Amino acid sequence: MTFSTIPLLFAAQVLFLFVAAAKARARTAYLAAFVVTLALAAWGLTTATMATSGIYDTEAFLRLMPGLWLSTVPFLVVALTLLLPPVRAGLLQMADAVPHHWFVAIQALRVLAIGTLIKTIQGDFPLEVELAIGITDFAFGLSAVWLFAKVRRGTLSHDALMMWHIVGVLIIVLPGGIAMQSGLPGPWRVFHEYPTSQAMLDWPMVLAPSLVVPIFLLLNIFAAVAAHRARARAQVTGDYASASGSECARRDDP
Repeated sequence: MTFSTIPLLFAAQVLFLFVAAAKARARTAYLAAFVVTLALAAWGLTTATMATSGIYDTEAFLRLMPGLWLSTVPFLVVALTLLLPPVRAGLLQMADAVPHHWFVAIQALRVLAIGTLIKTIQGDFPLEVELAIGITDFAFGLSAVWLFAKVRRGTLSHDALMMWHIVGVLIIVLPGGIAMQSGLPGPWRVFHEYPTSQAMLDWPMVLAPSLVVPIFLLLNIFAAVAAHRARARAQVTGDYASASGSECARRDDP
């Protein structure tokens, strides 16, 4: 049985949601964390089953060009949960309660993308995917390690923090789907030499593009919303330096 840290990363992401709910100290926050986790876990079980049963390797599935859309499924799953007013309310409570540096800290786990770099060197991971998103994902994780202390001290503007989180999304969303599809059978295929990105549809690697990586991007978006709301509150109270100048307001947290 192949050991992988990917399921552990999903566990860490779920734990973050419930810690955030605890910080909000509201029943709706716990409800939101539970509903979102349940929905994502259901999708995680589905994608794992499809991988282990061989569905992802079938010609019929590959004709659907999954590299272009597989990573968007968790976004759709979470969007559906947002149709429930208590979930929306709970997530906003969490966004307002969680310290900004917590959002940065969870992104530091992206340094574990170094694992794909090692696999690429060993010849077990597609080079085209590593060059497109693996290296930049690792670099973003490193930037989170560096940024954590600055955000905790409150020396970064909300605008800068929002931009950083947006960058964290764009470096994966823009090149990721194209890079993955370029190694899969179909009209967009460019790379044929093993290993191609078809290896990313195997268990347990499939959990990265179909679940864990998209959740990191969703957390980026969540954090950007939190920073935007904090900036708006600062403007209302007249704290313009905190809102857009030199400081990202610290919350009452160690």
